Amino acid sequence: MAVARSVSLQAHAHAAISPVLGVNGTPKRSDVQRPSDAKPCGNANIAQTLDSSKAVQLKADNTFSTTIQNFNAGVDGSLQVDKVLVDATGTGKKFVAAQMVKNGQKNPPTVTSAAISVKLPGGTTCQGGKNKDLCLVSFKTAGGFGNCVVVQQPKAGGAKAKVTAKANASAKGAQASPTTELKRAVRRAEFKNRMNA
Repeated sequence: MAVARSVSLQAHAHAAISPVLGVNGTPKRSDVQRPSDAKPCGNANIAQTLDSSKAVQLKADNTFSTTIQNFNAGVDGSLQVDKVLVDATGTGKKFVAAQMVKNGQKNPPTVTSAAISVKLPGGTTCQGGKNKDLCLVSFKTAGGFGNCVVVQQPKAGGAKAKVTAKANASAKGAQASPTTELKRAVRRAEFKNRMNA
């Protein structure tokens, strides 16, 4: 009887961290995975869903915040993340430990959600996805459930880089003007020579 009850609890014990890799919109109980050392994202297809999944934005201090939602109370629906890993390649093959900055409750009395925060290791450069700016983060709760989340790292320089690029383009345009004028003058001279010939 105890074994049957344990299996029943495991079948209904879930918590998901948003946005779930490969899931559009609000996660459901069926979207929750059982991360393991061999499969830190559970059964999610990383290659097919990395670029199409909603990404959480990484801040300049290498932290990001998101939400964890449980689907039942108690430790089995724990909001506490016991293991968080990051793979800067976005392939799901090179995970290293990250750090929980703000965690959820281990034994929540109700079905609820909580804000959580993670800090990636110093020097982390996200290199996954077609734009080479995505990291993959694996979460595993005290209840043994969880999933992966895609994190996007802003390009170095951000708005400053855009302003610099625009200024450089303007400078190139200004430098090109004398060349353009010279070409026009040469064409006019060639036209006059043909007319006088």
